[in-house]
Amino acid sequence: MRYSIGSRRHKPRRGIAGGSGSQAPPQSRRRVTSAGGVVLRERAGGKGLEVLLIAIKDGRVWSLPKGQVEPGERYPQTAIREVREETGIETKVLAPLGSIRYHFTVRDDGIQTTVTKEVHHFLMGYVGGLPRPQKEEVDGVDWFPVREALRRLSHQNERDAVLKALARWDMKAPVNATHHGRV
Repeated sequence: MRYSIGSRRHKPRRGIAGGSGSQAPPQSRRRVTSAGGVVLRERAGGKGLEVLLIAIKDGRVWSLPKGQVEPGERYPQTAIREVREETGIETKVLAPLGSIRYHFTVRDDGIQTTVTKEVHHFLMGYVGGLPRPQKEEVDGVDWFPVREALRRLSHQNERDAVLKALARWDMKAPVNATHHGRV
């Protein structure tokens, strides 16, 4: 930056072209709302319950199926659609389980972006279908006995959602979450 004689000299601000010192990388923020669920079914022979899980990130991470809410869609509709798309399994929503919120950072076109993600979980019952992963997003899908599912899940907040779902299942999940509100 050049200064002419007699001009007032201003200290350049950080991150502005021509300034001295390190420049902060461009940053942005983004919010994402998703819905999905804890899908349960009775094991063959009445030997307890199984939980449907998906494998992502080259099979290194086991998770609950979930995905982004589309415009005009209600959370229970999103949960049913995303489970079907990611796993091939048909489900029905039995009860809301609440939501979780977390943050992570990604790079979008060289810009560091902090993403705030809110996920609405539902207790979901198995209706039909065979597990088949959505090739574009999911590496694997399978049913696991509850203890194995809790061991495999990579994130504590999802283990907590499974525990909530089990408590609701034990109560026979009397609440139908497909009412007209955005649960």
